[in-house]
Amino acid sequence: MLSKLSIKQKLILIMLIPLMVVILLAAKLSIDSYLSAKNLKSLDNVVVLSTKIGALVHETQKERGMTAGFIGSKGEKFKVELPNQRVLVDDRLKDLNNFLSTFDKSSYRDDFISNLENSLKGLQKLEEVRKNVNSFSIKAPVAIAYYTDVNTYLLNILGSVIKISDSANISKELISYMSILLAKEQSGIERAVGTNTFAQNRFTEGLKAKFYTVIAEQNVYINQFFKVSAKESTDFYDKTVVGKAIESVEEMRKTALYLNLEENFNVDPNFWFKEVTSKIDLLKKVEDFVSNHLVLEIDEELAQANKNMIIYGLLSIFGIGITMVLARTIAFTILIDVASVRAGVENFFAFINFEKEDIKLINIDSKDELGMMSKIINKNIENTKANIQKDRALIADTIRVANEINKGHLNVKIELGSNNPALNELKDIINEMLGTLNTNITNILRVLTSYSKFDFRPKLAENDLEGIIEELEKDVNVLRDVITQMLVENKNIGLTLSQNAMTLSSNMQNIATAANSQAASLEETAASLEEITSNITNNTQTTTKMAQYGEKVKEAIKVGQDLANRTVASMEDINKQALAISEAITVIDQIAFQTNILSLNAAVEAATAGEAGKGFAVVAQEVRNLASRSAEAANEIKRIVELATNKTKEGSVIANEMIVGYSSLNENISTTIDLIQNVTIASKEQSTGMVQINDAVNNLDQITQRNAQNAGVANDIAQQTLKISKEIIAQVNSKEFDGK
Repeated sequence: MLSKLSIKQKLILIMLIPLMVVILLAAKLSIDSYLSAKNLKSLDNVVVLSTKIGALVHETQKERGMTAGFIGSKGEKFKVELPNQRVLVDDRLKDLNNFLSTFDKSSYRDDFISNLENSLKGLQKLEEVRKNVNSFSIKAPVAIAYYTDVNTYLLNILGSVIKISDSANISKELISYMSILLAKEQSGIERAVGTNTFAQNRFTEGLKAKFYTVIAEQNVYINQFFKVSAKESTDFYDKTVVGKAIESVEEMRKTALYLNLEENFNVDPNFWFKEVTSKIDLLKKVEDFVSNHLVLEIDEELAQANKNMIIYGLLSIFGIGITMVLARTIAFTILIDVASVRAGVENFFAFINFEKEDIKLINIDSKDELGMMSKIINKNIENTKANIQKDRALIADTIRVANEINKGHLNVKIELGSNNPALNELKDIINEMLGTLNTNITNILRVLTSYSKFDFRPKLAENDLEGIIEELEKDVNVLRDVITQMLVENKNIGLTLSQNAMTLSSNMQNIATAANSQAASLEETAASLEEITSNITNNTQTTTKMAQYGEKVKEAIKVGQDLANRTVASMEDINKQALAISEAITVIDQIAFQTNILSLNAAVEAATAGEAGKGFAVVAQEVRNLASRSAEAANEIKRIVELATNKTKEGSVIANEMIVGYSSLNENISTTIDLIQNVTIASKEQSTGMVQINDAVNNLDQITQRNAQNAGVANDIAQQTLKISKEIIAQVNSKEFDGK
């Protein structure tokens, strides 16, 4: 590949290698500086996010501790402080969400995004947990665990930030920041556990072990902080995290853990919460100091990265410029000499090619390889110039013969000779070549003339020729074989195409006939479906009217039932009146009985009186007769009243049975109306379905008609194909070839 390049290109390639090395090194340094700056900018945004998260965690830690004390004291403690703390948490959460709304997460790692999304999902349950705390429907360990899990996710976000950093110094600062945050988180858990324990004034199951654990983890994170942090941060910690609050927390720890007490600690949970909160506030100051120190470190490294990027860019431009100047100077010197040699060689070949009558020697004064080469070329130019003049006559005659050949004449020969043995030998070879070429071209023309008359049976015989003439003869024979094979295949294809076209035409006629028959059947089916749809519609209207009549009968039954109820009431009234009449008749019967007794007494008295009492006896007899007739009438009325009473009872029973019958009839009619309504709904749905079926059949009818039309078109195409196949067969039969 290098041999195909010019000297200029090779020089450029030689100079390009160091130039590319310089460019690549400069690009590598610049890209590293750019990526470092980009990484630091990303870290800067994440550190701002970390401060937002740290502020939120600080407030949720307080809410966790107050929640633990609130639950542990059954609402007696922190009932005022807890709502206020929740407001602070909501403010920090709102601030975080506002920052996240403009935060681009696309350029960060998957674990960072996953922890961020998990923490946001956890924070969505905050209100539900608060409601459960207010109603005491959640246990203190569960509530503490919720806040701890949320804080863990939030702090894991900061742990993911460490993996983003490419700078060892920034990574150490991030670990330092993470350590103080985790230590503060453990202090927050300690505050919550202690507040719940002191509020209940006893250790519940697992809380004492939890107390030990959080203190131990807190010490681990503080030790880690001192190992990785800068001296400024550790000095600030030593100066800040001291005082009464630290000592008080340590004393209350000893009381709870190292005096072997399980209850009755005599520690006020509010005081504990206050002192631990003071300690956490001191840790918060350390956190703020470390975060500020981290931001300063990032800003310094970012400024250094930008500075390095500018320096590397300038050095790259300078190195590239120097390399290009040197390359151009060296290449320009070499190319001048190369151009002189090239001009001399071109003049020499121009003279050889009869483009110039004379030739100039190469003029190079340098003593390098190109100067030595130019001297050798000049010597050979002088020797060659003397011999060329002698060969021009032979070349001129050769040109004459070539011009004749160029015109198509192969029966010419070179007549002149030369002193150059090679040229004479060349002349003889050319003359012999022309004779052989003329003979073979004549044979080829004879065969091709036969082919032009559509007779492809002649074939060139094999001979001892080689090269292009042999290939030409083979190609002519191959052409004959290919054309013969093509004609045979065309005839076979035409015959097959003719048979298939006839079959296709017959099948398409059958398809068209069947499609037309199917279209007629579908039209009849559509008409039948329309009639069925009409009948279903009429049935639907009839069932609707039946439902209306059923409603009217149901109303009439209600009226009959009311009349039967009224008849029963009337029967009961008649029965009561009949009983009153019966009682009155009983009184009359008793009066008749008394009257009869009195009349008997009067008769006795009249008999005793003799003649004087005869008139009175007659009256007594009439009174007795009247009493007897009254008793008989009273008995008759009593019998009639009893009979009426019995009939009234029978009427009342019949009316009650009528009421029961009306109720049963009303239920049956209601059932019948429901059935009629179901039939009506089913008829409507059936009518809708029949309409859809009718539409589908009409659509199928249209498709079938289009298929019939397409079948007709396909039949026309088949007829045209049959015609074309016959034309192909006719054209093939007009030619002569083997296997016809």
